[in-house]
Amino acid sequence: MFFEIINKIKINNVIKKKILFTKIKNKELNLIKKLIKLNIIKYIYKYNNKYILLLNFYKKNKLIFNIKNLYKPSNNKVLKYRNIEKINKTNKIILISSNKGIINNFEAKKKITGGVIIMYLWN
Repeated sequence: MFFEIINKIKINNVIKKKILFTKIKNKELNLIKKLIKLNIIKYIYKYNNKYILLLNFYKKNKLIFNIKNLYKPSNNKVLKYRNIEKINKTNKIILISSNKGIINNFEAKKKITGGVIIMYLWN
């Protein structure tokens, strides 16, 4: 579900390609909206049945240096609430799929919830 779009963003980030044409499912749209809030994606346009994503770059350099996809349907990694404080001390951003929607690790601490890890982002 999420791994296809994350891998496409990761590949475009590595080759410094700004524009990504892809089909997106409804559940993936929530992930895209979260990435827009995190300033990784600038814009999203709908063109016929496909979406056009414009990735954000900082002065022609990659904004996010490392993206790690941890979402695998066969092997879910779960992040518990008590482990969130350890991660918040590092400069990693973790996107979590929880019962309160797709949230990052800072929002998960405020909402006192854990969930399935979707991806890591770090500089």
